Amino acid sequence: VALQTASLSTDSIIITSFQRAPFCCHEDLVTMPRSELVQVAQNINGRLPKALQIACGDDVEDADIRGAIEVL
Repeated sequence: VALQTASLSTDSIIITSFQRAPFCCHEDLVTMPRSELVQVAQNINGRLPKALQIACGDDVEDADIRGAIEVL
């Protein structure tokens, strides 16, 4: 699984690869408890450049974490 992201500041394309999909599907994300949702976000963040990382702190709502994951 790979993500392709355009970087306007460097006029380049960033390819981020994962050894396996960090989640199955939308329904999987919707039914995950917060701890698993945060773990998915942290796993994704471990592969993303800082500017693209998903906020998943205690002050971030589950729906916002889920939405940020789905945008990717």
